[in-house]
Amino acid sequence: MAAPPANLGIVLANDVLIYRAFAEKKYRNRDKNAVRYFAYVLRDIDVNDGLSVGLSPAAAVRGLQTNEGYCHILVGAIHALPFGLEVRLDLNEADHAYICNLPLMTISDANRERAMQIGNELARQSTVVTCDPFVPDDPASPADESH
Repeated sequence: MAAPPANLGIVLANDVLIYRAFAEKKYRNRDKNAVRYFAYVLRDIDVNDGLSVGLSPAAAVRGLQTNEGYCHILVGAIHALPFGLEVRLDLNEADHAYICNLPLMTISDANRERAMQIGNELARQSTVVTCDPFVPDDPASPADESH
């Protein structure tokens, strides 16, 4: 395997809980309180690093104009999947990380199928915290109660 990009740090420990923001409504199913595979699909602009995740809810939504809530997943659940995924720390932001080695679905039909398969499995392993917009430091915003 090639060396990770320069901005990627160590592989996170399996007992770390990470958070994925719902940047769009299609990332979650509010009626079923479930994560959809779209939340874990790599976009063309993510291909150099990986899929953005936070080590806190605030870090997960940082940089987004709006969000539709967020979910969490244990790093160990990601590493245990048979897809060679790694969760690596972002060297530029201590509370930010990337899910690495996801396939880019726009390359081929085979990649699209694999990206959907992996996305579905990651979604299945994830827990929705809220389907309401999360605004850090806002007392009216939903809080993560998993800890």
